[in-house]
Amino acid sequence: MKVEEEYIKHIDKLMPCPEIALEILKIAHEDDCNINTLSRNIEKDPTLTANMLKMANSAYFGHMKQINSVTDIIVRLGMETVKLIAITSASAGLLKASQKAYSLRNGALWRHSYATAVLASTISRHAGATDEPSIYTAALLHDIGKVVLNKHLLREMCNADEPEPGMAMVAYERSVLHTDHAKVGEALLSKWGLPESISKPVGSHHQPGKDNETLAADIVRLANILAEQMGFHSLDNTNPLAGIKEFLNEERDWPAVPNFVDNRERIIAEFFAKYNETATIFFDLSDQ
Repeated sequence: MKVEEEYIKHIDKLMPCPEIALEILKIAHEDDCNINTLSRNIEKDPTLTANMLKMANSAYFGHMKQINSVTDIIVRLGMETVKLIAITSASAGLLKASQKAYSLRNGALWRHSYATAVLASTISRHAGATDEPSIYTAALLHDIGKVVLNKHLLREMCNADEPEPGMAMVAYERSVLHTDHAKVGEALLSKWGLPESISKPVGSHHQPGKDNETLAADIVRLANILAEQMGFHSLDNTNPLAGIKEFLNEERDWPAVPNFVDNRERIIAEFFAKYNETATIFFDLSDQ
């Protein structure tokens, strides 16, 4: 048995399978996604339904007439928008808790994950990626392995030396756990039945230059690098733009994503416009 499978073997005791959320994610990613089936599954979860209605009636979506049902959301906002809202809402509950081993307070992992997803979506459009919804979801869930490994890593920190100054956390994970949160995240999403178009980019977002790399994996890794550079892991960082232009202009081995280097400042500007319009709505979800 692979070491990742050992960590998720009893995952239902640590993190019960979010069956409704996963069903919604699966349905939303089907090529022939059925509106009635999606609506029925969303309505099984009163909290998710309430969250989606709150978002659909927000100023961001700008509808004058009150939206009162999931079917109304689909008819008025369109299927792709509903998928995005459903995917984001369904993921919020998985990522909101603090992760002490990673020095992440309540809500910090969700903030970073959402920023990474919006960045990945923006980069995808410029790159001409054909599977933007799956890339968005992979970016949103790229750090879910930290939720699985948090307690294991805390235990190892009590029994072993803490990371050396400057040592990347992913390297420390590998040294004491013999795997890392990316590979464990991939194993978990596979166990939950999500498609490889989501699980594979999650598993390789810390492995530059991997053989048979996909564009989706490159985009998720690039979005994660940018989100980390802008400090979205920290709830105290009120100026994520500080220093990003200098970082973008440095000579570095960027992931091989089409049209990124020539459009990087425009991509960041578009990201912030989208992020600032939606962040307050989606952050409210992580407090529930």
